[in-house]
Amino acid sequence: MKIFIAGATGAVGLPLVRVLCALGHRVTGMTRAGAGVDRLRELGAQPSCADAFDSTAVRSAIEAASPDVVIDQLT
Repeated sequence: MKIFIAGATGAVGLPLVRVLCALGHRVTGMTRAGAGVDRLRELGAQPSCADAFDSTAVRSAIEAASPDVVIDQLT
């Protein structure tokens, strides 16, 4: 399943990415640019950089990922 996680490098998001990737799902994780990008790649997820406060950027990130499921872990 293709899964998009907003807040993918947070306290809940990162463990969730780890589990979903281990189960074989194709995960796209939204994060800010920086160290989070490398963490997501190490776990097998596709990073997507967007500012959570920019609704246009978030919408574009989700559309580009074309997921089956969107999980909001933004805090």
